Amino acid sequence: MVFTSSEAKVEVKPEVLRASTSSSLEIKVFRGNMLGFKVPFSEVDVRFVVEEGTALVELVNESPEGTVTVRSKGVEGEAIVGIYSLKSGLQIKRILIKVLPRDVAGI
Repeated sequence: MVFTSSEAKVEVKPEVLRASTSSSLEIKVFRGNMLGFKVPFSEVDVRFVVEEGTALVELVNESPEGTVTVRSKGVEGEAIVGIYSLKSGLQIKRILIKVLPRDVAGI
């Protein structure tokens, strides 16, 4: 049960971006087992695509381990990032990313 994957899980940290060019978040895709943990010694072959909101976010540091950094371009709104399997070409999941106004207290 520990080494058998039941689904591909997606982790997004933090959950939102700010409308600042220094704001970024990380999306991580991994295989999850029936216990809810990462399956040891497994890899996911995925690619990330900005499907909507290319003027709001950009993808940087895409790695073969299934992680990507999403950076804000300084404009608020909503963007959608699609996650696709490299083996089948099918879409695994779509992630809605909210780019909130810049925090006035942080200026």
